[in-house]
Amino acid sequence: MSESNPHDSDSGVDRGWLDQRLDLTGIKRTLLDRDVPDHLTWWHTLGSAALTVFIVQLVTGLVLATFYAAAPDHAYESLQFIQREVASGALLRAIHHWGASVMVVLVFAHMIRVFTMGAYKYPREINWVLGVFLFMIVMGFGFTGYLLPWDQKAYWATQVGTSLAGTAPVIGGMMAKLLKSGSQLGAATLTRFYAFHVLWLPVLFGVVIFLHLALVIRQGIAARTTSLENGAPSKTSDPEYAGYYHGAYAATKRGGVRFWPDIVGKDIIASFVVVLLILLLALAFGAPLELPADPTDTSYVPRPEWYFLPFYQLLKLFPGSMESTIAVGVPLLLILALLGLPFFDRNSRRSLRHRPFAITSLAILLGGSALLLGASIRDTQPVIAPETGKPLTSSERAGRALFQRQCAGCHVVGKAKGGDKGPELTTIGSNRSVAWIHSFIENPTHFHSESEMSPFGPPVLSHESIEEVARYLATLHGLPGREVPVEVHDTFPDLLKSSGSDAASAKTDAGKKTTAPAVIPGKK
Repeated sequence: MSESNPHDSDSGVDRGWLDQRLDLTGIKRTLLDRDVPDHLTWWHTLGSAALTVFIVQLVTGLVLATFYAAAPDHAYESLQFIQREVASGALLRAIHHWGASVMVVLVFAHMIRVFTMGAYKYPREINWVLGVFLFMIVMGFGFTGYLLPWDQKAYWATQVGTSLAGTAPVIGGMMAKLLKSGSQLGAATLTRFYAFHVLWLPVLFGVVIFLHLALVIRQGIAARTTSLENGAPSKTSDPEYAGYYHGAYAATKRGGVRFWPDIVGKDIIASFVVVLLILLLALAFGAPLELPADPTDTSYVPRPEWYFLPFYQLLKLFPGSMESTIAVGVPLLLILALLGLPFFDRNSRRSLRHRPFAITSLAILLGGSALLLGASIRDTQPVIAPETGKPLTSSERAGRALFQRQCAGCHVVGKAKGGDKGPELTTIGSNRSVAWIHSFIENPTHFHSESEMSPFGPPVLSHESIEEVARYLATLHGLPGREVPVEVHDTFPDLLKSSGSDAASAKTDAGKKTTAPAVIPGKK
């Protein structure tokens, strides 16, 4: 008996070399040639669109990582090199930046769609849990990618975030040390965040998304809610519910459509629209980059990305004594509630209008988040130093820190809060030189005899410290976009007038008879 040859013409089919070894026909039949429930909407394309954005993030991230240097001394400069020297580097970075925001929106919207359809219930409990983990990983991408630019916003926002993690009871100190890779933000912290952002999180995301998609293929796309409610047992935990569900779900596919090309076609259109939106945002707004990180600038007010702003605003509503409780308790409770949702909600009703508690909870979550986001946006924007556009030297940064401690109580600089005793100094560098400012700080009464400002010369401040403050003030030329041209006018009218008065007084005194007795050293 001869062995049959799959290439024989008698078999009627020539499956090809790859098909014989990989069973491409079987894979196509499993993935594409399958029926799906009828009446699927465009909301069902959110998952595919989120996957497409992840691929965009992966590709652009790999290109950016090729030129990025994960070291505090070079991270900022490497980003400037990417934006100025690498072909389309600024566009790639902008696409990566806006892609992160769009991905957060899509994953969150996808979870809301699943929640409103009750698609987390039997038999999709495990898939819902995987979806919650995917959302947590996406937020982890946002947090770890924060520090990589190593600019002011990156440094101080990460400082706040890691400090909040450190407030957790029992494990707070360990979590903060794990995130920072030490006691302070530095080179080890940047390396760790970079490793998580480009290695660990992408691998973890890939594994979870593979399991998530495998279950979607195995269990099918969620059908419309009404088709799974008529005649259903009241609880999904009822022994008869499994049989009911599979029969009702099979009935939805009899009048359904083919996954290919009907559903895949809609997914492609939705993904194309999303990618186009990211490209338009990147072209219109680019990617922000502030001044290099300055650990000495304690006056900087950090603000996280918009998707962290509701939580950031929530913390402001509570006193400092409760901050650690809210910072740790709210995210923990929310995650536990999401993970436990399919195991506690055993009601077979899936339509949102039949689930009053679910619709109330969703309204509170979305409405509260919107209100907090709006309040945060209306708040005062972060303080932008008037010297924006020119990185400060180490001496100028030291002077800025000293100015904040010694002078900000009387003087205002830019949009920062300050006292009203002295004049505003936002443009002082445009009309006064370093030498003039130095001399004025040492003894203001030499310039203005009626000045209320106390002398800050030695021993109050050393000459070196005064020089650092003077060099910092000389960098102030106005707010960004409204800089004042430099026209230095170092005049000393009060000093000259005072000198003339002193000379005249000296002549008068010389003509008078001195009646005071002479003092001889060593004698009374």
